[in-house]
Amino acid sequence: MSQEMINYYNLTVEQVKEEVSYLTVEKIRHFPCSPSHRDAFYELWNRFGPEAARTAMIPAVWQGHIQLPSEYYGKERATNEGNVQTTSES
Repeated sequence: MSQEMINYYNLTVEQVKEEVSYLTVEKIRHFPCSPSHRDAFYELWNRFGPEAARTAMIPAVWQGHIQLPSEYYGKERATNEGNVQTTSES
């Protein structure tokens, strides 16, 4: 039984990879996600490194189960139209 993965934020694959690149062991402590996402991130980071931990978060970002890291951390991200979306005021 395959479940269709909905692209909740309408991001490209590259944009989702950029989003998860904001996540680190220090930042995930306060990031608004479920304890199971946080625990999985820690475990993968410790066992296989940062790339594995971030890769595991891709489906959660893609499907909108967690907030965009760029929004939470006040970063800018490129939109699908090629413009830059500001997520915080300077």
